[in-house]
Amino acid sequence: MKQAAVLGHPISHSKSPVLHRAAYQLLGAPISYSAIDMEPGQAKAHARSLRDGNWAGCSVTMPLKDAFVPHMDELSARVQRLGALNTIVVREDSTLYGENTDIDGLVQALADFGLTGSTQAMILGSGNTALAAIEAAAELGVKELTLIVRSASRATYAVQLAKALGLQTSVREISSIDTAMASTLGAMPLVFSTLPPRAADAWVEKIGAGSGILLDVAYDPWPSALAQAWGGTVISGLHMLVHQAVEQVRLFASGSWDESRRMDVTNAMYDSLGLARHQ
Repeated sequence: MKQAAVLGHPISHSKSPVLHRAAYQLLGAPISYSAIDMEPGQAKAHARSLRDGNWAGCSVTMPLKDAFVPHMDELSARVQRLGALNTIVVREDSTLYGENTDIDGLVQALADFGLTGSTQAMILGSGNTALAAIEAAAELGVKELTLIVRSASRATYAVQLAKALGLQTSVREISSIDTAMASTLGAMPLVFSTLPPRAADAWVEKIGAGSGILLDVAYDPWPSALAQAWGGTVISGLHMLVHQAVEQVRLFASGSWDESRRMDVTNAMYDSLGLARHQ
């Protein structure tokens, strides 16, 4: 039996083990899946152990998404652009391949709620998950992007990525948003909140209650203060979590994967969380 795991810190709250185990059981894939608490300084040693052990791969979450990038043998085009991964695939020859399925998770979560395209979007935050949201926005056909950040000076890479993907991009610091601007921003048809759990709580007063779709990647606690205040459709980060995990299962269990069973796997993951698919 091969092993797989989710890596991060903290990690005890992760729902990835529940999701992956449900999928492997359904597919009859001989893969175990655990959670490993790990910090960035341990990335190099773990990458080495992946080459020597009986591993299928690893899911990677905060704060490790950029820490593993230098230790991969090959990176997908996405990861090369973003500088961040969420998936490590251990190939049969023990080489390591870095991928980012967060983009798939974001796009498919929105599709579950009927959104397959938008010309305007707003992203809260500028970290590694925000980079995935920028890539997802580009895939959805967004042309005009607004980044709401705590510090514009720390959003340089996010802005560069957005512009490289052809998005007309503006940056607003949360402290500078006044009532008039909040009203304009509230009309955005699509908003991604990529902030960590509870980090958006202090932003609610400034952001207000938007009327479009809000995909809040945070899911614990849920509903978040931002989700509770929102006036439009709200999508929990659990929907994104499911869909990015489906892609990881496809990569980890390639020998057992059957594309015709994608919906079965997706529904099994939703059932494992007690979450109803919106579609």
